[in-house]
Amino acid sequence: MIENFSTQPQTPTHHPTHHVDFVSRSTCGSCQRVLAQIRPVVDRFGATLRVIEVDADGVDQEWAMEFGDRVPVVLVDDEEIGCWEIDNEELIDALQG
Repeated sequence: MIENFSTQPQTPTHHPTHHVDFVSRSTCGSCQRVLAQIRPVVDRFGATLRVIEVDADGVDQEWAMEFGDRVPVVLVDDEEIGCWEIDNEELIDALQG
């Protein structure tokens, strides 16, 4: 299933045009924990967050082929910044750029 939602910036000093993709799979044990970890950071920077479950019906199989065996994966503006365990500092650096 693909979820699309936007968040509003909490501080106007951040550039609100970053896009974060969170690539997951329904059988991923740590994906919900990592999503809960990064969501406050994404919200703080006013970025758009899209959750992509690679095993959901209708999802382009290229997502599954590229990322399916190493979820969760986080991309910022189409650039991968981490997989399995996500470092909030790396996410912050990417969102500040």
